[in-house]
Amino acid sequence: MHLSPKILLLTALLPWLAGCVQDPPPSARPQVLKAEEITLPPPPPRALTVAVYNCIDTTGQRRPTGTSQELSSAVPMDCSPYLVEAVRSLRPGYVLLVERQHVDELLRERQLATLALNSVATSAAPASPPGAAAAGAPGGPPVPPPKRLSMLRVAEILLIGQVVAYDRQTRQLSAGLALAGIGATGTMVTDLVTFSLRAVAVQTGEILGQSSVTKSITSQMIGGHITRVFPTTILDLELGGGANEPVGLAMREAIRSSLTQLVGRGIHDGWWGAVDTQGQ
Repeated sequence: MHLSPKILLLTALLPWLAGCVQDPPPSARPQVLKAEEITLPPPPPRALTVAVYNCIDTTGQRRPTGTSQELSSAVPMDCSPYLVEAVRSLRPGYVLLVERQHVDELLRERQLATLALNSVATSAAPASPPGAAAAGAPGGPPVPPPKRLSMLRVAEILLIGQVVAYDRQTRQLSAGLALAGIGATGTMVTDLVTFSLRAVAVQTGEILGQSSVTKSITSQMIGGHITRVFPTTILDLELGGGANEPVGLAMREAIRSSLTQLVGRGIHDGWWGAVDTQGQ
């Protein structure tokens, strides 16, 4: 049985077309995305202390699973890791990022550290000789002050991000072609996700700036069929595949673009890096 070059070409192209929207391609090994530095104008005179409390999905959209129950969210419910990564990708001199999402755990750990420091200092202190006044008593040695950790840095700007919209099938394209027993069909669907980011001054509560970015998420489905009639048999061959652009990568790009716009506008308007933001 001899297959024509057209059949072989169609068979080879189908997997390649199905993988066009996948970046990175599937792999059994974990893949680390390189955090590229965000390009911005020169840093302001001083860096701002920035805090990120949360970054959540407010759309409530669910991803269709093909079953009666849809338990999977269309976008990550917590996008704080993407926002923290984007802030860390800024060139040195723009921000000093402080932890606020897990501040309760941080405060408890600082309490344990303070107790450990004071315990070590107490055990290392020399014991008073017999008959001498106790530490802190009149005539006795002074009580050493308790050791404390340095004060936590107070944020000047709060970055508040949220996914405000997820629009399904805003664009759908379908096409098909068949000739001489060889045919192919294809469908491309585009969803849109919108991310909003705003900067709030801690001292006054004023919203200093806000930016919104819309990113497309593309899905493809393609298929092909081949029908050949031979003297003693009939050949039917069907091939198909689909691919979805990773939602996490789309969110990552949207957050980075939104942060770039917000910082750029802040530098242009004069509030990013301004001394009066802290009330000094």
